[in-house]
Amino acid sequence: MNDLNEATLARAERSIPWGTQTNGKRAHLDGIRNRPAFIKRARGCRMWDLNDREFIDYRAALGPIVLGYGHPAVDDAVKRQLENGVLFSMASPIEVEAAEKILGTLAWPDQIRFMKTGVDVCASCLRLARSRTKRDHFLTSGYHGYQDWFAVAWPNSGIPGSLQSYVHEVAYGDIEAVERVFAQQGPHLAAALVNPVDWRQPANRPFLARIRELCDHYGAALIFDEVLTGFRLAKGGAREYFDIVPDMGAYAKGIANGYPLSAYAGKREWMQTLDQTVLTTTYAGETLSLAAAIQVMEIYETEPVHAHLFEQGRHLRAGMETIFAKHGFPATTTGLDCAPMIDFKPAGEDGPALHDALFEALYANGIFANEQWFITYAHKAADIDETLGALEQCVAGLMAKA
Repeated sequence: MNDLNEATLARAERSIPWGTQTNGKRAHLDGIRNRPAFIKRARGCRMWDLNDREFIDYRAALGPIVLGYGHPAVDDAVKRQLENGVLFSMASPIEVEAAEKILGTLAWPDQIRFMKTGVDVCASCLRLARSRTKRDHFLTSGYHGYQDWFAVAWPNSGIPGSLQSYVHEVAYGDIEAVERVFAQQGPHLAAALVNPVDWRQPANRPFLARIRELCDHYGAALIFDEVLTGFRLAKGGAREYFDIVPDMGAYAKGIANGYPLSAYAGKREWMQTLDQTVLTTTYAGETLSLAAAIQVMEIYETEPVHAHLFEQGRHLRAGMETIFAKHGFPATTTGLDCAPMIDFKPAGEDGPALHDALFEALYANGIFANEQWFITYAHKAADIDETLGALEQCVAGLMAKA
């Protein structure tokens, strides 16, 4: 069969480094060959590649799709706004409407500013913290994007090594490391910037609570990087899920169901630091994404979106565990029910090879799998059952070859 995905990839790589715009969408980066390099269209929880192969999707465009692809109410809101325009020479009143709507949904911050990407808002929060505290150091836990301060330890990063002395990285859940950093650097720390969840392990409230206490003691900002957890854990994000209030939060994926928008929000005293430092970008007030975000917030507030994510995630996870046990497949599940992961540690040194074999089989059987299996509001029980049927077929086939 003529593989249009591979032909288009060869064409793309001649004009586009990596052949795509996003590292996580690079074809064959991890050696998985059955995952198509291109998607032609998507609707609900289904996608179709250039060869018209159909997949049940659990990648959710790397996380932004919470409601499902092409949600009619969201797309209709964007079409209505398009009649009035996309970007103007001064602010649009839709900026105010969107700000009020998102602040109301989150329920904890006083003010909000819009940007376009996750790294934008993480960097903005850190800048505000440094400007207000007049300190240079910060504690970090988790991935926050490609910006210099968050990538100083990457190999061949093109970033001055001198920056690394200001960055103090700790593993998620390592309270001892947190306490050590604060003991050594507390008076010099502007902020602690943390992912509230490591999807590979259970949620750890004591870890976050201890950071909150130490930030209060030393006058540092607690910043939640909610680029991925915001609007997925709960409509109020990690603040609602953990009942811990940060000073600032960074939001992106999930805020507008795939339309390009991010936001940083926080308590007034931290956000008002914008009076003494400048963070600005031309496209932050682009109206179509704001219209989408307003409608997304309305859906979060009036429909049982997050209960559905967790309910269907539990359905998927329970089915996975049953299949693994039935066939003696050396894997288990971990993480949160709204985005479970398959843990191959029970397979020992064979884990990486087993991981690749299972995912190759899943793609071949119409399941667009992800390290985190992102559940969307569009996934229904029948979709989960179909997925589990394909998973069992894949697992049974692999065990028959073992």
